[in-house]
Amino acid sequence: MSDLEIKSRILETAKENFFNNGFSKTTMEEFAQSMGMSKKTIYKFFPSKDDLIREITHEKLHAIHSQCESIRNDESIEFVDRIKLTINFLTSRMQEMKPLFALDIQRTMPELWKEVEDFRNEKVKNDFALMITKGVELGIFRKDVNVQVFVLMYTSAMRGIINPEVLSQLPINLSQAYQAAVTVFFEGMMTDEGRIKYRSKLNEPLKEEVAA
Repeated sequence: MSDLEIKSRILETAKENFFNNGFSKTTMEEFAQSMGMSKKTIYKFFPSKDDLIREITHEKLHAIHSQCESIRNDESIEFVDRIKLTINFLTSRMQEMKPLFALDIQRTMPELWKEVEDFRNEKVKNDFALMITKGVELGIFRKDVNVQVFVLMYTSAMRGIINPEVLSQLPINLSQAYQAAVTVFFEGMMTDEGRIKYRSKLNEPLKEEVAA
């Protein structure tokens, strides 16, 4: 097995284990044992557990942004379907990352948590501003919507909802909280025609989702 394959296997296993169970209570020795590897092999690629956590977090963030950008720019897909695809994609990715993982980052690696929030805020502002502007042009979103104000409200709401401490007080999971929030935000700014189109798509399967 090549070094690249070994590193990829370590990252994939770490994502599966840490996203589901958190990482603060798992030692590198325990993680190595679960993989059937020596700590020396893992340390060859990741000098510390913090380095491993940073890499899987950065990889996840960039993968999410890249896919959202790809969906937004695919003009072969109807605009309302692109909204649905984006929301469904983000919801599915949030289901992968349990609150315990985010809570561990927030408590034990505050500098990385700040990177996550900064990245999220920057990309959301850019991605959603472009999507909203396009939706206004197509008559899906109302023309009286102030894009900058909407994005500011949306990012503030997401920062509050996608927060481990807040989620621990809610009777729903992260993906359900996100789905509820985006429904309020998007439907509230849609034209009557846009809302009808959007709701008609909610229970309609998309080719991309079926293929996945």
